[in-house]
Amino acid sequence: MSQATRTRALALTLLLAASTAHAQPSADPIALPEPDGGAEPTGEGATETEGAAETEESTGAPAATATLEPAAAEEATEEEDESLLPEGEELQMGPHTIGNDRVRFTPGSGLDLRSDDGAFRLQTRVRGQFLYALNDESGSLQHQLTARRVRIAFSGNFFGEANRFKLELAISPSDDGIRDNIASSSPRNTPLLDLYFEFRQIRDFNVRVGQYKLPSNRQRVISSGDMQMVDRAIMNNEFTLDRDLAIDARSGDFLGLGLLRYAAGVSIGRGRDSTGFEDFDFHYFARVEVLPFGMFEDYEESDFERTRAPRLSIGAMYSFQHNAIGLNRQTSNLPADGGTTNYHLFIADAIFKYAGFSAQWELALRTGERNPGGAVDDMGVPLPVTDPRNGLGTMLQAGYLLPGRRIEFSGRYGAIRHLGIGGASSIADASELGVGFSYYVAQHPFKIQLDYFRLWDGPGSLDSGANQFRIQLQGSI
Repeated sequence: MSQATRTRALALTLLLAASTAHAQPSADPIALPEPDGGAEPTGEGATETEGAAETEESTGAPAATATLEPAAAEEATEEEDESLLPEGEELQMGPHTIGNDRVRFTPGSGLDLRSDDGAFRLQTRVRGQFLYALNDESGSLQHQLTARRVRIAFSGNFFGEANRFKLELAISPSDDGIRDNIASSSPRNTPLLDLYFEFRQIRDFNVRVGQYKLPSNRQRVISSGDMQMVDRAIMNNEFTLDRDLAIDARSGDFLGLGLLRYAAGVSIGRGRDSTGFEDFDFHYFARVEVLPFGMFEDYEESDFERTRAPRLSIGAMYSFQHNAIGLNRQTSNLPADGGTTNYHLFIADAIFKYAGFSAQWELALRTGERNPGGAVDDMGVPLPVTDPRNGLGTMLQAGYLLPGRRIEFSGRYGAIRHLGIGGASSIADASELGVGFSYYVAQHPFKIQLDYFRLWDGPGSLDSGANQFRIQLQGSI
């Protein structure tokens, strides 16, 4: 018998002795049946048989018992290890099966996968918009064809239905900050739009943390894929809060009445893709909503439900930012003097739907004070202090879906006005008036839209301004 075989036999003997040292002795040891007289083993099999036979002779116990006991000991050890685990952890971390009835595809929502126990859910959605725009300003025509938006979104829940998440990526040139691919040097933004977690264990106190659209004006929070016209109103760009890294408390059905919502929180104040360090100058925000006739699709423009009952949602919000880097929101419109701004923003909005008719209104007011930065030009001369962007913005929009048809007509008026509260304002007055047409192949997920707008400065005559024509195709899967 080889030395290696003897070593293995000795190891098995010691292991057997250790595992049975404290065991109750059995009255009659279990013996294996004798060989059936078959052909004598040769080669490697012969070596193993010899080793097993010698082990049996040296211990007085069947060789098979020596080979089975270590497995039993290992199984007992595993049971002891499992007893150290938190209750339910093994099931929690194990595979969660997905039955055939838990996989579905819904137009506009995408592919939906759910585990049978409901603990995990993953929804995927892809959508894109192609925009053609024609501008006529003072007889000078310019046009543009671009991939306006390309989005990839994932959402769902993890380790329970109350733990939600969302991830959205923006990968079109304009999404990544390229306004002119010839003149621009490099993108300003990463593809990351939204990434947040939301915990809904308590109905009246959900917690959201991450990068997302802050709850500002309603039209900004509504997805760009659910617009009634080609794009948002001009007041949105000036007064919205847009995205930031934040944490807030909120409820989609406060008190369980089906009538109230709220959100209140704090953000870092540096906007999307925040990476730098700042002083502890936070941005605070709060929003409340009242739905007097009950819950409905108030964060989607157009009335596809065509319900013959009035539906109304009224919202109001307030935000304050101390030492904001930008003039009108977190990092937008940086002042030449390099200073900061303390500003207050008030917004009120409403949306109404009835039998295919929809109307929405928004009003925004911002006041602020500048903290000059003391920047100088190449000659060392201090730059003039930029005025705050104190102003007022409003928007009124309405549309009507024809009965039994996939066609909608819409119109909008919007305006931005400067206010001299506490001094001058750097806002430029602007106005818009336009009409739109939409053909919905499959509601918002698959549609073609066109609109025409007259754009002009201030409250003056429409004669001095620009014409804008846009047509946009959207597909979403």
